[in-house]
Parts: sequence; C-alpha cells; structure tokens
Amino acid sequence: MNDRPRISHKQSIIQLTTLLFSVAALGSSPAIAQSPPPANSSSETSSTVSNSNENPSILASYYNYRDYEEVVRQTASMVGNADAQSLAQQYGLNILDITWEDTGRYYNSAVGPNISDMTIQVQQHNPISDEYKLSLMPVIRHPNFSDESADVPLDRFFLLVGNEKNQDLKRVSLREFLGDLRGYLHEPESWAGEKNSLLADRDTHVLVSAQACFLPIPQGSNAKFNPVLFNYQSYQENPAVLTILATREGTSVTIIDNVRDGFEAGMTWGQRLFFNQNGERASFTGQRLSDFQGESGDVRTPTVEAAGEEGLNMVMLIQVPLKQKEPLMPPAPIGFGGVSLLSGEAMAMPDSNVEAAVIGHGEIEGPFTEIDNLAIERDPDFPIRVTVQFYKATSNGVVSQKDMQDIREQIDRVYEDADYVGSLVVDGPSNRPTEYDGSKLEPPNWWDEFWKRHEENTGQSREEALEMLRRLRGENWMPRSPQELQEELDRL
Repeated sequence: MNDRPRISHKQSIIQLTTLLFSVAALGSSPAIAQSPPPANSSSETSSTVSNSNENPSILASYYNYRDYEEVVRQTASMVGNADAQSLAQQYGLNILDITWEDTGRYYNSAVGPNISDMTIQVQQHNPISDEYKLSLMPVIRHPNFSDESADVPLDRFFLLVGNEKNQDLKRVSLREFLGDLRGYLHEPESWAGEKNSLLADRDTHVLVSAQACFLPIPQGSNAKFNPVLFNYQSYQENPAVLTILATREGTSVTIIDNVRDGFEAGMTWGQRLFFNQNGERASFTGQRLSDFQGESGDVRTPTVEAAGEEGLNMVMLIQVPLKQKEPLMPPAPIGFGGVSLLSGEAMAMPDSNVEAAVIGHGEIEGPFTEIDNLAIERDPDFPIRVTVQFYKATSNGVVSQKDMQDIREQIDRVYEDADYVGSLVVDGPSNRPTEYDGSKLEPPNWWDEFWKRHEENTGQSREEALEMLRRLRGENWMPRSPQELQEELDRL
C-alpha cells in the first residue's frame, strides 16, 4: 500500500483489531472476515411480507429500499475490489472511502497542525424497521499519504452566488468572495465583529487537489448525499476551518466544529455539509447526465470554474484556515484514511455504466448555519485548500480502463494550470507559496490529547468512535487475517 494509516502507535491498532476480530468471528474461515447476510435474504423478506401485508405502500417502499441498498453496496465495494484498485494504481491513483484534505501536514507524517478527513456519505432509511444506515462512497485520487498537490493562482477560481439570498445566480471570483465574505452570507450578522474579509497576504495561490467521487445512481433515478468533513483541530465554538462548498446551483459557507448537523442514523466521523437555499439547508443530489439532458434538454447553464475546468458535475470544497481562540496541541490522526482491504474475489464482472453525475440539491431540512455568531478570523499561517471534485454515477461499482484513464486526464487538467506540482509531505523543504508557516516536524505523544478533546467536544469515547467507524467502513476496514494485521503493524 502506498498510504500509511493515521495512527500514532501500535497499541491503538491492536486494541481495535481485537474488537474487529471478535466481531468478525473468523473462526471457521481464518483468511477472510465474515460479512453480514445480504439484506434481501429469504428470511428477512418472509418476515417483512408477513409484517407488512396489510400496508402495500410500505411493502413497496421496502422493496425499493432493498433494491437501492444493493446499488449502494456495489458502489461502496469499489474500495475493496482488488481489480479496481489495481487498475487505479496503474494510473498512480487510489480508491479510498476517506480522503485527507489537509492545509498543513508535517514532513513524512500523517500528522499536521491543520488536517481534515473528507467522506462522501449516503444515508438510507428502512421503512419497515424505521432504522437508518450510512455508507461511505468511493473517491479516486492521488494517494493520501504523499498527497500530491498543485499551487494554482487564486484568480483562477470562480463561484456562483445568490442562492444564499434567493437571488439570481451571478459569477464572482474566489478572491472577490473571500474579500467580502460578509456580503455573501444569508445572515451577515451571524459573523460576530466587524471583519468582512478572510483573505491573507499569502493568498497569491491556493493549495489544490482533484478527485473523482462516485455516487450510487441507477438509470432514471438519483442519489441523495452529503460531503462530510472532520477537522482534527476544530471543536465547538472554536473552529479551525471554514468551508465553502461551490456547485452549479450556488455557494454555501459554514464553520466546522464536528458536532453540528448529524445524520438520523446517529453520529458520524465529521460534520455534514449542506446546500444553502436562502438560509435553509438541503442535502445534495446526483443525477445521471443522460437523464438530466433528457429532462432539461439544455446543459449550457453557468457553472463553477476551477483552474480552467468546469462542468455540471464539478464541485469545489474549499477550506479557509481560521485562528483558534485557544490553540491546542494538534492531535495525531486516528487512521481512517489510508487502509483498504482488498477482497480479491474472482467473478465475472458486469460492464461499466459510469457517466457524469449532475449535482443539485434536495428538499429543505432545516435552518442553515453559517458563522454561528462567532468572531472568526483568518489564520495566515496556512494556505487555502481547494479540493476539486468530479462526481460520477454508477449502479454497479464497475470501472473500466477507459473510465480510469478519463479520471486521470481530468485530474491532470486541473494540475496543468499550476505553477508548482508536487508533495508538501514527502518532497522536503520547498519555496512553494502554499507551504504553511511553522515547524514541519511531527511532535510525539499527542494521541491522548486528541481523544480527550474529542470526548469533551462530542461526548464520544475512543472506543465508541472506533466502533462507529467500524460500522461505517464495514468489511473494508477489517484485516483479512492475523497475518495481514501483522504486516500492517510492521509497516508502522
């Protein structure tokens, strides 16, 4: 593997793996962790029918849920598919379900003074049990650990604004937007104090990476999803980053504190990001481009632009570093972004049906939080990070060589506009304008400090967080054997 998990010491892995192996019950099959029975097992179906035969509409909803659950499962399984991972690696890429989108990382380390984990999460509701289920969607990008990035001039990025005030969309540069952020808020008074700008003198360039994000979308249907960001330094009333999410429908701004806007399914790793519809929040939706064209007949609508790239399926996730009131010792990340366990199953694969996914938004879900009445201020020690995302639709999780080649070329086109391309993690000292100011050496023994702050902020213990992530990542996060576990330990 090219990536090292975000883990500070072996004991944490050993404790976690004890839990995983006890849950997986390897017993009779020591080489492969056992998977739960499929949702459409005959026993479940029989029970469902007997319990719901007096309400056909609920039963129909259940069968729709079950069919879509299989699409979600197949899409999520890309991360654990050996053939897909091998194909990605031929193009210098990885398939991941948690990506590292950091504004500052120490040399040759998974740790940094301002680091974030990003996931794409889909939530499903079982109409029979009334339970919710979360799934992490696959992302294809350069390996997490080396984090190859580009320095692109700030003036090469453009957003659409107006959605936050229910006005017609208009295009503004990212520089204009950051220079008068208060003017682009639904509630300008939610930003305490009198500042208007989050620009810093260092902002000649922004730190850029690009990726392809997959959504489970059958033909004629759509997906409801949320990007989710966990920033390791942020906590309640003391955010370390502000996020700007820019789509073809507008731009949405919120601070990250890791505790707001949870799922009905319960806590997750990070904070959900939403679309701001005139001060109300809505989850995002994805629709196949072919279906969108069939409905609208016209794709010549304004879009966001990043380094010359634009499109209906493009989203920019922008992180603006903020000064913290009480800077705390940055934590050692816990290791959820680099390990993917490959199934290696040999079976006939269906054909790829990947195409661009047009990004929109769904129904209103409640008030949208912007600055949360905080007196935020830009931290000039760190660069702005722009993660350019190209969304893709699939109904079976199959990617062809042509798909992977197209993804690599799309990523490369973003990097082509850069003044510098490389790794701020493994390439050593540089004069890049996006290198953060401060020590580049990883301090030891920060693990306990992180867990203390995490539990104080969320009420979630280390054990509860690890179990939650095991549920989220499922079999993709389980060692297939004790031997594989030992190999991972030896790499640390």
